[in-house]
Amino acid sequence: MLAREIAAQAGIPFEYLQKLLTELVRNNILTSTRGIGGGFRLAKPARKFRFIDVLAPFDNVLNRAQCPFGNRDCGKTRPCPVHDSWAHVLETYRSFLESTTLADVVIDED
Repeated sequence: MLAREIAAQAGIPFEYLQKLLTELVRNNILTSTRGIGGGFRLAKPARKFRFIDVLAPFDNVLNRAQCPFGNRDCGKTRPCPVHDSWAHVLETYRSFLESTTLADVVIDED
C-alpha cells in the first residue's frame, strides 16, 4: 500500500506517517518497494507479528514498571497505595501485547 493512501485512509499527516513507516522498515516489520506497484507491506504474515513487536521500535512498553504517581520509592518492598493494582494492570497489558497478533485484529471487509 502506498504511504499517501495509508495517510489518507487513517487521517494521519503524511510527513508523520513517513517517519513511522521508515522506523517500521528499519525494524523489519514492513518492507518497502519504490516505483510502480511499490509501497509498503508486512515483512511476514500478520500472524507472525505480536503487538509488542510493532510497538517496541517506538516505546519500551515492557519497561513501564514505574509508579504511576512518580513515587521513586514505590516498589515491592515499599509499595504505594496503588502499587498492587498498578502491577496487575501492567501484567494484563504485557500479556495482551505479547499474545495478540496483528492477524487477531484484522477486520475482514468482505
